[in-house]
Amino acid sequence: MSFVANKLRTSTAYLAATQPASYPGWPPLDTLYDYTAILNTTAPIANVPNPRPVAVIGAGPAGMAAAFELMRMGVPVTVLEGNDRIGGRNFSEPFSLSTTNAIGEMGAMRVPPSARVFMYYVDQFNIETTVFPDPGKVPTTLFYEDGVQQWNFGLPPSQYPTSTAPTPPGNFAQISTDWDNFITPFVNELNTAWGKGLEAVQQLWQSYIDTYANISFYQALFQSGLNWTPEDFNAFGALGVGSGGFGPLYEISFLEMLRIILNQWETDQALIVGLPSNNPPLYWIDALTMSFYTTPVQQPGGASVSLQSLNAVSLNATVQSISYDSSLNMPVVQWIDGSGNANAKPFSAVIVATTTRSMEVMGLTLPTVGSQQNLLGSEVMVAIRDLNLVNSSKLFVRTASKFWLNNSNISWNIQTDEMIRGLYTLDYPWTTDGVVLISYVWCGDSEKLLAIPPVQRYGLFWNIINNIDSVFASNLPSPENVNPADILNIDWEATTNFYGAFKLNYPGQDPELAAAYYQFQSAQQGVYLAGDSVSWSGGWTEGALETGINAACAVVNAWPGTTFPNGSPMDQNPDLYNYAVD
Repeated sequence: MSFVANKLRTSTAYLAATQPASYPGWPPLDTLYDYTAILNTTAPIANVPNPRPVAVIGAGPAGMAAAFELMRMGVPVTVLEGNDRIGGRNFSEPFSLSTTNAIGEMGAMRVPPSARVFMYYVDQFNIETTVFPDPGKVPTTLFYEDGVQQWNFGLPPSQYPTSTAPTPPGNFAQISTDWDNFITPFVNELNTAWGKGLEAVQQLWQSYIDTYANISFYQALFQSGLNWTPEDFNAFGALGVGSGGFGPLYEISFLEMLRIILNQWETDQALIVGLPSNNPPLYWIDALTMSFYTTPVQQPGGASVSLQSLNAVSLNATVQSISYDSSLNMPVVQWIDGSGNANAKPFSAVIVATTTRSMEVMGLTLPTVGSQQNLLGSEVMVAIRDLNLVNSSKLFVRTASKFWLNNSNISWNIQTDEMIRGLYTLDYPWTTDGVVLISYVWCGDSEKLLAIPPVQRYGLFWNIINNIDSVFASNLPSPENVNPADILNIDWEATTNFYGAFKLNYPGQDPELAAAYYQFQSAQQGVYLAGDSVSWSGGWTEGALETGINAACAVVNAWPGTTFPNGSPMDQNPDLYNYAVD
Protein backbone atom coordinates (compact mmCIF):
# COMPACT_ATOMS: atom_id res chain seq x y z
CA MET A 1 0.00 0.00 0.00
CA SER A 2 1.26 3.46 -0.85
CA PHE A 3 1.07 6.22 1.73
CA VAL A 4 1.33 9.89 0.85
CA ALA A 5 1.61 13.10 2.81
CA ASN A 6 -2.13 13.75 3.02
CA LYS A 7 -2.45 10.62 5.16
CA LEU A 8 -0.89 12.75 7.91
CA ARG A 9 -3.79 14.89 9.02
CA THR A 10 -2.86 18.51 9.55
CA SER A 11 -3.00 19.45 13.22
CA THR A 12 -0.94 21.50 15.63
CA ALA A 13 -0.66 18.23 17.57
CA TYR A 14 1.63 16.68 14.95
CA LEU A 15 5.29 17.45 15.31
CA ALA A 16 6.96 19.50 12.61
CA ALA A 17 8.81 17.51 9.98
CA THR A 18 12.17 18.93 11.01
CA GLN A 19 13.48 17.01 14.01
CA PRO A 20 16.89 16.20 15.47
CA ALA A 21 18.87 13.63 13.49
CA SER A 22 18.92 11.35 16.53
CA TYR A 23 15.39 9.99 16.89
CA PRO A 24 14.10 10.80 20.40
CA GLY A 25 11.54 8.00 20.60
CA TRP A 26 8.72 10.48 20.16
CA PRO A 27 6.07 10.71 18.84
CA PRO A 28 5.02 7.04 19.00
CA LEU A 29 5.56 5.32 15.66
CA ASP A 30 2.07 3.86 15.36
CA THR A 31 0.28 7.20 15.70
CA LEU A 32 2.89 9.90 14.99
CA TYR A 33 0.84 12.01 17.34
CA ASP A 34 2.30 14.47 19.84
CA TYR A 35 0.15 14.63 22.97
CA THR A 36 2.41 17.23 24.57
CA ALA A 37 1.11 19.79 22.06
CA ILE A 38 -2.40 19.62 23.53
CA LEU A 39 -1.53 19.30 27.22
CA ASN A 40 -1.47 22.60 29.05
CA THR A 41 -1.09 23.17 32.78
CA THR A 42 -3.07 26.41 32.68
CA ALA A 43 -6.02 25.49 30.45
CA PRO A 44 -8.08 22.37 29.76
CA ILE A 45 -7.65 20.43 26.52
CA ALA A 46 -11.18 21.32 25.39
CA ASN A 47 -13.76 24.03 25.93
CA VAL A 48 -17.03 22.28 26.84
CA PRO A 49 -20.12 24.56 26.88
CA ASN A 50 -22.56 21.89 28.09
CA PRO A 51 -20.87 19.40 30.46
CA ARG A 52 -22.72 16.16 31.22
CA PRO A 53 -22.11 13.35 33.73
CA VAL A 54 -19.52 10.74 32.72
CA ALA A 55 -18.62 7.45 34.39
CA VAL A 56 -15.06 6.13 34.37
CA ILE A 57 -14.58 2.46 35.20
CA GLY A 58 -11.17 1.82 36.72
CA ALA A 59 -8.99 4.11 38.86
CA GLY A 60 -5.69 3.12 37.28
CA PRO A 61 -3.56 5.63 35.34
CA ALA A 62 -5.85 5.57 32.27
CA GLY A 63 -9.02 6.12 34.26
CA MET A 64 -7.51 8.73 36.56
CA ALA A 65 -5.95 10.67 33.67
CA ALA A 66 -9.30 10.67 31.87
CA ALA A 67 -11.15 11.77 35.03
CA PHE A 68 -8.57 14.47 35.79
CA GLU A 69 -8.69 15.99 32.32
CA LEU A 70 -12.51 15.81 32.21
CA MET A 71 -12.66 17.53 35.61
CA ARG A 72 -10.44 20.30 34.25
CA MET A 73 -13.02 20.78 31.46
CA GLY A 74 -15.79 21.13 34.05
CA VAL A 75 -17.31 17.71 33.36
CA PRO A 76 -18.93 15.90 36.35
CA VAL A 77 -17.10 12.57 36.74
CA THR A 78 -17.87 9.41 38.70
CA VAL A 79 -14.97 6.93 38.94
CA LEU A 80 -15.94 3.36 39.85
CA GLU A 81 -13.04 1.25 41.13
CA GLY A 82 -13.51 -2.41 42.00
CA ASN A 83 -10.56 -2.56 44.40
CA ASP A 84 -9.97 -0.81 47.72
CA ARG A 85 -7.30 1.54 46.37
CA ILE A 86 -6.54 3.98 43.58
CA GLY A 87 -3.77 3.06 41.16
CA GLY A 88 -4.60 -0.10 39.21
CA ARG A 89 -1.38 -1.74 38.09
CA ASN A 90 0.44 1.29 39.45
CA PHE A 91 0.55 -0.33 42.87
CA SER A 92 2.98 0.75 45.58
CA GLU A 93 2.32 -1.62 48.48
CA PRO A 94 3.78 -0.76 51.91
CA PHE A 95 5.57 -3.27 54.10
CA SER A 96 3.34 -3.23 57.17
CA LEU A 97 6.25 -3.63 59.62
CA SER A 98 8.42 -0.89 58.14
CA THR A 99 8.78 2.23 60.27
CA THR A 100 10.45 4.18 57.43
CA ASN A 101 7.89 3.70 54.66
CA ALA A 102 9.50 0.88 52.70
CA ILE A 103 7.27 -0.11 49.80
CA GLY A 104 7.25 -2.75 47.07
CA GLU A 105 6.42 -1.63 43.55
CA MET A 106 4.07 -4.42 42.55
CA GLY A 107 3.25 -3.18 39.06
CA ALA A 108 4.88 -0.48 36.95
CA MET A 109 8.06 0.85 38.54
CA ARG A 110 10.28 2.45 35.91
CA VAL A 111 9.74 4.80 33.00
CA PRO A 112 11.86 6.00 30.05
CA PRO A 113 12.26 9.69 29.14
CA SER A 114 10.61 8.93 25.78
CA ALA A 115 7.33 8.51 27.74
CA ARG A 116 6.50 12.17 27.16
CA VAL A 117 2.97 12.17 28.58
CA PHE A 118 4.13 10.44 31.75
CA MET A 119 6.96 12.96 32.09
CA TYR A 120 4.55 15.83 31.51
CA TYR A 121 2.54 14.78 34.53
CA VAL A 122 5.71 14.07 36.54
CA ASP A 123 6.69 17.69 35.95
CA GLN A 124 3.19 19.02 36.63
CA PHE A 125 2.93 17.17 39.94
CA ASN A 126 6.63 17.69 40.90
CA ILE A 127 7.21 13.94 41.25
CA GLU A 128 10.82 12.95 41.91
CA THR A 129 12.71 10.29 39.96
CA THR A 130 16.10 8.61 40.21
CA VAL A 131 18.19 6.23 38.12
CA PHE A 132 17.07 2.63 37.85
CA PRO A 133 19.79 0.04 38.71
CA ASP A 134 19.77 -1.83 35.41
CA PRO A 135 22.00 -4.91 34.98
CA GLY A 136 25.58 -3.99 34.12
CA LYS A 137 25.16 -0.43 35.37
CA VAL A 138 25.64 -1.73 38.91
CA PRO A 139 27.63 -4.75 40.20
CA THR A 140 25.86 -7.61 38.46
CA THR A 141 26.20 -11.37 38.77
CA LEU A 142 25.25 -13.54 35.81
CA PHE A 143 24.45 -17.13 36.74
CA TYR A 144 23.90 -19.29 33.69
CA GLU A 145 23.99 -23.08 33.44
CA ASP A 146 25.61 -23.30 36.88
CA GLY A 147 28.40 -20.85 36.02
CA VAL A 148 28.98 -17.51 37.77
CA GLN A 149 30.27 -14.41 35.95
CA GLN A 150 30.68 -10.96 37.46
CA TRP A 151 29.96 -7.77 35.57
CA ASN A 152 30.99 -4.20 36.45
CA PHE A 153 32.34 -4.81 39.94
CA GLY A 154 35.00 -2.68 41.61
CA LEU A 155 33.75 0.91 41.78
CA PRO A 156 32.84 2.64 45.06
CA PRO A 157 29.08 2.73 45.74
CA SER A 158 28.87 6.45 45.00
CA GLN A 159 29.78 5.79 41.35
CA TYR A 160 26.85 3.46 40.68
CA PRO A 161 24.80 3.28 38.59
CA THR A 162 27.26 3.94 35.77
CA SER A 163 25.96 5.94 32.82
CA THR A 164 26.36 3.01 30.44
CA ALA A 165 26.86 -0.68 31.04
CA PRO A 166 30.31 -2.00 30.04
CA THR A 167 30.65 -5.02 27.79
CA PRO A 168 29.11 -8.06 29.47
CA PRO A 169 31.42 -10.90 30.46
CA GLY A 170 32.16 -14.26 28.83
CA ASN A 171 30.02 -15.56 26.01
CA PHE A 172 27.49 -12.79 26.59
CA ALA A 173 29.97 -10.30 25.08
CA GLN A 174 29.60 -11.96 21.67
CA ILE A 175 25.84 -12.28 22.07
CA SER A 176 25.72 -8.57 22.88
CA THR A 177 27.75 -7.77 19.76
CA ASP A 178 25.54 -9.97 17.60
CA TRP A 179 22.40 -8.34 19.00
CA ASP A 180 23.79 -4.86 18.32
CA ASN A 181 24.66 -5.87 14.76
CA PHE A 182 21.12 -7.15 14.28
CA ILE A 183 19.16 -4.25 15.75
CA THR A 184 21.37 -1.24 14.88
CA PRO A 185 20.34 -1.12 11.19
CA PHE A 186 16.71 -0.67 12.26
CA VAL A 187 17.71 2.22 14.53
CA ASN A 188 19.89 3.81 11.84
CA GLU A 189 17.17 3.53 9.20
CA LEU A 190 14.73 5.26 11.52
CA ASN A 191 17.20 8.01 12.34
CA THR A 192 17.67 8.64 8.63
CA ALA A 193 13.93 8.65 7.99
CA TRP A 194 13.32 10.98 10.90
CA GLY A 195 15.74 13.48 9.40
CA LYS A 196 13.64 13.51 6.23
CA GLY A 197 10.30 14.10 7.96
CA LEU A 198 7.17 12.38 9.16
CA GLU A 199 6.19 10.97 5.79
CA ALA A 200 9.51 9.12 5.56
CA VAL A 201 9.05 7.80 9.10
CA GLN A 202 5.56 6.65 8.22
CA GLN A 203 6.73 4.88 5.06
CA LEU A 204 9.57 3.14 6.90
CA TRP A 205 7.32 1.87 9.70
CA GLN A 206 4.84 0.64 7.07
CA SER A 207 7.66 -1.28 5.40
CA TYR A 208 8.46 -2.95 8.73
CA ILE A 209 4.77 -3.79 9.17
CA ASP A 210 4.67 -5.29 5.66
CA THR A 211 7.73 -7.42 6.40
CA TYR A 212 7.18 -8.49 10.00
CA ALA A 213 3.42 -8.39 10.70
CA ASN A 214 3.18 -12.19 10.87
CA ILE A 215 6.67 -12.94 12.18
CA SER A 216 7.53 -13.82 15.78
CA PHE A 217 10.55 -12.42 17.57
CA TYR A 218 12.20 -15.84 17.42
CA GLN A 219 11.53 -16.17 13.68
CA ALA A 220 13.03 -12.74 13.02
CA LEU A 221 16.19 -13.71 14.86
CA PHE A 222 16.35 -17.14 13.23
CA GLN A 223 15.98 -15.70 9.72
CA SER A 224 18.33 -12.77 10.30
CA GLY A 225 21.61 -14.39 9.32
CA LEU A 226 22.98 -14.33 12.87
CA ASN A 227 23.80 -18.02 12.51
CA TRP A 228 23.25 -18.60 16.19
CA THR A 229 23.51 -22.11 17.53
CA PRO A 230 20.75 -23.59 19.70
CA GLU A 231 22.97 -22.77 22.68
CA ASP A 232 23.17 -19.11 21.59
CA PHE A 233 19.38 -18.93 21.38
CA ASN A 234 19.14 -20.56 24.79
CA ALA A 235 21.60 -18.10 26.35
CA PHE A 236 19.88 -15.09 24.77
CA GLY A 237 16.53 -16.47 25.88
CA ALA A 238 17.79 -16.98 29.44
CA LEU A 239 19.79 -13.79 30.04
CA GLY A 240 19.59 -11.70 26.88
CA VAL A 241 22.83 -9.72 26.70
CA GLY A 242 23.12 -10.11 30.46
CA SER A 243 20.26 -7.69 30.95
CA GLY A 244 17.44 -10.19 31.32
CA GLY A 245 16.11 -13.11 29.32
CA PHE A 246 14.18 -12.71 26.08
CA GLY A 247 12.97 -16.31 26.00
CA PRO A 248 9.50 -15.55 27.40
CA LEU A 249 9.09 -13.07 24.54
CA TYR A 250 10.23 -15.32 21.70
CA GLU A 251 6.64 -16.09 20.66
CA ILE A 252 5.39 -12.50 20.54
CA SER A 253 5.28 -10.42 17.38
CA PHE A 254 8.62 -9.01 16.26
CA LEU A 255 6.81 -5.72 15.66
CA GLU A 256 6.20 -5.54 19.41
CA MET A 257 9.95 -5.81 20.00
CA LEU A 258 10.60 -3.13 17.39
CA ARG A 259 8.12 -0.86 19.16
CA ILE A 260 9.94 -1.33 22.44
CA ILE A 261 13.33 -0.60 20.89
CA LEU A 262 12.53 2.10 18.34
CA ASN A 263 10.22 4.03 20.69
CA GLN A 264 13.08 3.81 23.23
CA TRP A 265 10.92 2.41 26.02
CA GLU A 266 13.87 0.46 27.46
CA THR A 267 16.33 3.38 27.27
CA ASP A 268 17.59 5.29 30.35
CA GLN A 269 14.67 4.19 32.50
CA ALA A 270 14.00 6.18 35.66
CA LEU A 271 12.86 4.82 38.99
CA ILE A 272 9.94 6.79 40.42
CA VAL A 273 10.71 8.17 43.88
CA GLY A 274 7.39 9.97 44.35
CA LEU A 275 6.54 12.91 46.58
CA PRO A 276 8.19 12.19 49.95
CA SER A 277 7.85 15.88 50.91
CA ASN A 278 4.08 15.80 50.38
CA ASN A 279 1.70 15.76 53.35
CA PRO A 280 0.96 12.92 53.55
CA PRO A 281 3.95 11.57 51.64
CA LEU A 282 3.28 9.84 48.32
CA TYR A 283 5.89 7.22 47.63
CA TRP A 284 6.82 5.52 44.40
CA ILE A 285 4.54 5.35 41.36
CA ASP A 286 1.41 5.72 43.50
CA ALA A 287 2.34 9.40 43.46
CA LEU A 288 1.09 9.67 39.88
CA THR A 289 -2.41 8.30 40.32
CA MET A 290 -2.80 9.87 43.77
CA SER A 291 -1.77 13.24 42.33
CA PHE A 292 -4.56 12.93 39.78
CA TYR A 293 -6.85 12.36 42.77
CA THR A 294 -5.64 15.09 45.15
CA THR A 295 -4.38 17.91 42.92
CA PRO A 296 -6.83 20.84 42.74
CA VAL A 297 -7.55 22.53 39.43
CA GLN A 298 -9.47 25.65 38.52
CA GLN A 299 -12.47 24.75 36.40
CA PRO A 300 -13.79 27.04 33.64
CA GLY A 301 -16.43 28.41 36.02
CA GLY A 302 -13.73 29.44 38.51
CA ALA A 303 -14.19 26.75 41.14
CA SER A 304 -11.05 25.16 42.58
CA VAL A 305 -11.73 21.44 42.95
CA SER A 306 -10.05 18.05 42.97
CA LEU A 307 -11.38 14.58 42.37
CA GLN A 308 -10.88 14.07 46.10
CA SER A 309 -12.83 17.19 47.14
CA LEU A 310 -15.63 16.20 44.77
CA ASN A 311 -15.71 12.69 46.26
CA ALA A 312 -15.58 11.52 42.65
CA VAL A 313 -13.91 8.12 43.24
CA SER A 314 -15.90 5.20 44.66
CA LEU A 315 -13.76 2.28 45.84
CA ASN A 316 -14.93 -1.33 46.14
CA ALA A 317 -17.45 -0.56 43.40
CA THR A 318 -17.59 -3.72 41.29
CA VAL A 319 -19.10 -3.10 37.87
CA GLN A 320 -21.33 -5.98 36.81
CA SER A 321 -22.26 -4.88 33.33
CA ILE A 322 -22.82 -1.98 30.96
CA SER A 323 -25.94 -1.79 28.82
CA TYR A 324 -27.53 0.78 26.56
CA ASP A 325 -30.96 2.30 27.20
CA SER A 326 -32.35 3.22 23.81
CA SER A 327 -35.19 5.22 25.40
CA LEU A 328 -32.66 7.47 27.15
CA ASN A 329 -30.03 7.23 24.41
CA MET A 330 -27.52 6.66 27.19
CA PRO A 331 -25.36 3.80 28.47
CA VAL A 332 -26.29 2.40 31.88
CA VAL A 333 -23.75 1.07 34.38
CA GLN A 334 -24.71 -1.61 36.90
CA TRP A 335 -22.41 -2.06 39.91
CA ILE A 336 -22.27 -3.38 43.46
CA ASP A 337 -20.98 -0.81 45.95
CA GLY A 338 -18.80 -1.38 48.98
CA SER A 339 -21.84 -2.01 51.17
CA GLY A 340 -23.14 -4.72 48.87
CA ASN A 341 -25.92 -2.62 47.38
CA ALA A 342 -26.85 -2.96 43.72
CA ASN A 343 -26.77 0.24 41.68
CA ALA A 344 -27.82 1.11 38.13
CA LYS A 345 -27.35 4.57 36.70
CA PRO A 346 -27.35 6.12 33.22
CA PHE A 347 -24.49 8.38 32.14
CA SER A 348 -23.99 10.46 29.05
CA ALA A 349 -20.83 8.45 28.41
CA VAL A 350 -18.80 5.65 30.00
CA ILE A 351 -15.03 5.22 29.77
CA VAL A 352 -13.94 1.64 30.43
CA ALA A 353 -10.30 1.88 31.58
CA THR A 354 -9.50 -1.70 32.60
CA THR A 355 -7.62 -4.68 31.23
CA THR A 356 -9.22 -6.44 28.28
CA ARG A 357 -9.81 -9.50 30.46
CA SER A 358 -11.70 -7.39 32.95
CA MET A 359 -13.77 -6.05 30.06
CA GLU A 360 -14.66 -9.67 29.25
CA VAL A 361 -15.72 -10.30 32.85
CA MET A 362 -18.07 -7.29 32.57
CA GLY A 363 -19.70 -8.92 29.56
CA LEU A 364 -18.48 -6.45 26.95
CA THR A 365 -17.75 -9.28 24.50
CA LEU A 366 -21.26 -10.77 24.66
CA PRO A 367 -23.07 -9.37 21.61
CA THR A 368 -26.34 -11.24 22.08
CA VAL A 369 -27.26 -10.38 25.68
CA GLY A 370 -30.22 -8.01 25.79
CA SER A 371 -29.47 -4.36 25.19
CA GLN A 372 -25.72 -4.99 25.09
CA GLN A 373 -26.01 -6.11 21.49
CA ASN A 374 -23.55 -4.19 19.30
CA LEU A 375 -22.46 -2.04 22.24
CA LEU A 376 -18.90 -2.02 20.91
CA GLY A 377 -19.20 -3.67 17.51
CA SER A 378 -18.09 -7.16 16.58
CA GLU A 379 -14.57 -6.19 15.45
CA VAL A 380 -13.75 -4.57 18.77
CA MET A 381 -15.36 -7.41 20.73
CA VAL A 382 -13.16 -9.94 18.91
CA ALA A 383 -10.11 -7.82 19.70
CA ILE A 384 -10.95 -7.76 23.41
CA ARG A 385 -11.28 -11.54 23.42
CA ASP A 386 -8.15 -12.26 21.41
CA LEU A 387 -5.45 -9.73 22.32
CA ASN A 388 -2.68 -11.45 24.24
CA LEU A 389 -2.42 -10.43 27.89
CA VAL A 390 0.56 -11.95 29.69
CA ASN A 391 1.15 -12.67 33.34
CA SER A 392 3.82 -11.09 35.51
CA SER A 393 4.97 -12.01 39.02
CA LYS A 394 7.05 -10.14 41.58
CA LEU A 395 8.33 -11.03 45.02
CA PHE A 396 9.92 -8.42 47.30
CA VAL A 397 11.59 -8.78 50.68
CA ARG A 398 12.37 -6.06 53.20
CA THR A 399 15.82 -6.11 54.83
CA ALA A 400 17.12 -4.31 57.90
CA SER A 401 19.60 -2.25 55.88
CA LYS A 402 20.80 -1.48 52.37
CA PHE A 403 23.58 -4.01 52.85
CA TRP A 404 24.72 -3.97 49.22
CA LEU A 405 25.96 -0.40 49.62
CA ASN A 406 28.52 -1.45 52.23
CA ASN A 407 30.38 -4.26 50.46
CA SER A 408 32.21 -3.68 47.18
CA ASN A 409 32.23 -7.42 46.46
CA ILE A 410 28.51 -8.01 46.70
CA SER A 411 25.99 -8.16 43.86
CA TRP A 412 23.48 -5.37 43.39
CA ASN A 413 21.77 -7.23 40.59
CA ILE A 414 21.52 -10.94 39.74
CA GLN A 415 20.38 -12.29 36.38
CA THR A 416 19.97 -16.04 36.05
CA ASP A 417 18.33 -18.90 34.17
CA GLU A 418 16.99 -20.16 37.50
CA MET A 419 13.45 -19.48 38.79
CA ILE A 420 14.12 -16.00 40.13
CA ARG A 421 15.29 -14.76 36.70
CA GLY A 422 15.95 -11.13 37.71
CA LEU A 423 16.89 -9.70 41.14
CA TYR A 424 17.20 -5.96 41.82
CA THR A 425 18.36 -4.03 44.90
CA LEU A 426 16.45 -0.78 45.30
CA ASP A 427 17.89 2.19 47.17
CA TYR A 428 15.05 4.56 47.99
CA PRO A 429 16.29 7.76 49.64
CA TRP A 430 13.55 8.21 52.27
CA THR A 431 13.77 4.76 53.88
CA THR A 432 16.61 3.17 55.83
CA ASP A 433 15.20 -0.28 55.08
CA GLY A 434 16.52 -2.29 52.20
CA VAL A 435 14.08 -3.33 49.49
CA VAL A 436 15.09 -6.25 47.32
CA LEU A 437 13.04 -7.30 44.33
CA ILE A 438 13.95 -10.97 44.65
CA SER A 439 12.20 -12.10 41.49
CA TYR A 440 10.64 -10.37 38.50
CA VAL A 441 9.34 -12.73 35.80
CA TRP A 442 6.81 -12.79 32.95
CA CYS A 443 4.83 -15.18 30.77
CA GLY A 444 5.66 -18.86 31.28
CA ASP A 445 8.29 -18.05 33.91
CA SER A 446 5.51 -16.44 35.91
CA GLU A 447 2.84 -19.04 35.29
CA LYS A 448 4.91 -21.88 36.72
CA LEU A 449 5.00 -20.05 40.07
CA LEU A 450 1.25 -19.58 40.45
CA ALA A 451 0.70 -22.63 42.67
CA ILE A 452 3.59 -21.82 45.05
CA PRO A 453 2.57 -19.74 48.13
CA PRO A 454 4.70 -16.63 48.85
CA VAL A 455 6.62 -17.90 51.90
CA GLN A 456 7.42 -21.21 50.22
CA ARG A 457 8.34 -19.34 47.05
CA TYR A 458 10.70 -17.12 49.03
CA GLY A 459 12.41 -20.20 50.46
CA LEU A 460 12.98 -21.61 46.98
CA PHE A 461 14.35 -18.28 45.80
CA TRP A 462 16.63 -17.91 48.85
CA ASN A 463 18.20 -21.32 48.14
CA ILE A 464 18.87 -20.29 44.54
CA ILE A 465 20.47 -17.02 45.64
CA ASN A 466 22.55 -18.83 48.24
CA ASN A 467 24.02 -21.04 45.51
CA ILE A 468 24.81 -18.02 43.37
CA ASP A 469 26.04 -15.52 45.99
CA SER A 470 26.12 -16.82 49.55
CA VAL A 471 27.19 -13.43 50.92
CA PHE A 472 24.14 -11.81 49.40
CA ALA A 473 21.87 -14.57 50.75
CA SER A 474 23.33 -14.18 54.24
CA ASN A 475 22.04 -10.60 54.30
CA LEU A 476 18.49 -11.71 53.56
CA PRO A 477 16.09 -13.09 56.15
CA SER A 478 16.56 -16.85 56.40
CA PRO A 479 13.67 -18.93 55.05
CA GLU A 480 13.16 -20.43 58.52
CA ASN A 481 12.89 -17.06 60.27
CA VAL A 482 11.43 -14.71 57.67
CA ASN A 483 8.37 -12.80 58.82
CA PRO A 484 5.63 -13.20 56.20
CA ALA A 485 4.88 -9.49 56.63
CA ASP A 486 8.32 -8.76 55.16
CA ILE A 487 7.41 -10.51 51.92
CA LEU A 488 5.28 -8.88 49.23
CA ASN A 489 4.17 -11.05 46.34
CA ILE A 490 1.87 -10.62 43.38
CA ASP A 491 0.77 -12.73 40.42
CA TRP A 492 -1.25 -10.41 38.20
CA GLU A 493 -2.99 -13.22 36.34
CA ALA A 494 -4.46 -14.44 39.64
CA THR A 495 -5.42 -10.95 40.86
CA THR A 496 -9.13 -10.11 40.89
CA ASN A 497 -10.23 -7.32 38.54
CA PHE A 498 -7.00 -7.59 36.51
CA TYR A 499 -6.50 -11.21 35.38
CA GLY A 500 -3.17 -10.41 33.74
CA ALA A 501 -0.33 -7.92 33.66
CA PHE A 502 0.11 -6.37 30.23
CA LYS A 503 -0.58 -6.74 26.53
CA LEU A 504 1.96 -8.20 24.09
CA ASN A 505 0.66 -8.94 20.62
CA TYR A 506 1.16 -12.28 18.92
CA PRO A 507 2.11 -12.18 15.23
CA GLY A 508 -0.84 -11.04 13.14
CA GLN A 509 -2.71 -9.31 15.99
CA ASP A 510 -1.99 -5.70 15.06
CA PRO A 511 -5.26 -5.30 13.08
CA GLU A 512 -7.17 -6.30 16.21
CA LEU A 513 -5.18 -3.88 18.32
CA ALA A 514 -5.86 -1.09 15.81
CA ALA A 515 -9.59 -1.82 16.09
CA ALA A 516 -9.44 -1.61 19.90
CA TYR A 517 -7.15 1.44 19.97
CA TYR A 518 -9.17 3.55 17.51
CA GLN A 519 -12.51 2.55 19.05
CA PHE A 520 -12.55 5.92 20.82
CA GLN A 521 -13.06 7.64 17.45
CA SER A 522 -16.01 5.52 16.33
CA ALA A 523 -17.98 4.80 19.52
CA GLN A 524 -21.69 4.88 18.70
CA GLN A 525 -23.38 4.22 22.03
CA GLY A 526 -21.38 6.30 24.47
CA VAL A 527 -18.91 3.63 25.62
CA TYR A 528 -15.19 4.34 25.13
CA LEU A 529 -12.25 2.03 25.77
CA ALA A 530 -8.97 3.02 27.45
CA GLY A 531 -6.04 1.42 29.24
CA ASP A 532 -2.63 0.10 28.23
CA SER A 533 -4.27 -3.18 27.15
CA VAL A 534 -5.73 -1.37 24.13
CA SER A 535 -2.69 0.86 23.53
CA TRP A 536 0.31 0.53 21.27
CA SER A 537 2.54 0.40 24.36
CA GLY A 538 1.10 -2.34 26.55
CA GLY A 539 3.05 -2.75 29.77
CA TRP A 540 3.96 0.93 30.01
CA THR A 541 1.97 3.50 31.97
CA GLU A 542 2.51 5.81 29.01
CA GLY A 543 0.07 3.79 26.91
CA ALA A 544 -2.55 3.97 29.64
CA LEU A 545 -2.22 7.75 29.92
CA GLU A 546 -2.46 8.29 26.17
CA THR A 547 -5.61 6.19 25.84
CA GLY A 548 -7.17 7.90 28.85
CA ILE A 549 -6.67 11.25 27.16
CA ASN A 550 -8.04 9.84 23.91
CA ALA A 551 -11.22 8.69 25.62
CA ALA A 552 -11.74 11.91 27.59
CA CYS A 553 -11.46 13.99 24.43
CA ALA A 554 -13.68 11.64 22.43
CA VAL A 555 -16.43 11.91 25.04
CA VAL A 556 -16.68 15.70 24.86
CA ASN A 557 -16.05 15.76 21.12
CA ALA A 558 -19.47 14.11 20.73
CA TRP A 559 -21.17 17.05 22.49
CA PRO A 560 -22.23 20.05 20.38
CA GLY A 561 -20.18 23.19 20.80
CA THR A 562 -17.00 21.58 22.16
CA THR A 563 -13.80 23.08 20.78
CA PHE A 564 -10.14 22.07 21.04
CA PRO A 565 -7.90 25.15 20.91
CA ASN A 566 -4.67 23.20 20.30
CA GLY A 567 -5.96 20.17 18.45
CA SER A 568 -7.47 16.89 19.57
CA PRO A 569 -6.54 13.19 19.66
CA MET A 570 -9.50 12.80 17.31
CA ASP A 571 -7.05 14.10 14.67
CA GLN A 572 -5.21 10.77 14.76
CA ASN A 573 -5.66 8.91 11.49
CA PRO A 574 -6.87 5.31 11.79
CA ASP A 575 -5.77 4.73 8.19
CA LEU A 576 -2.22 5.89 8.79
CA TYR A 577 -0.99 2.28 8.40
CA ASN A 578 -2.24 -0.92 6.85
CA TYR A 579 -1.75 -3.59 9.51
CA ALA A 580 -3.75 -6.27 7.67
CA VAL A 581 -0.81 -7.77 5.80
CA ASP A 582 -1.38 -11.13 4.09
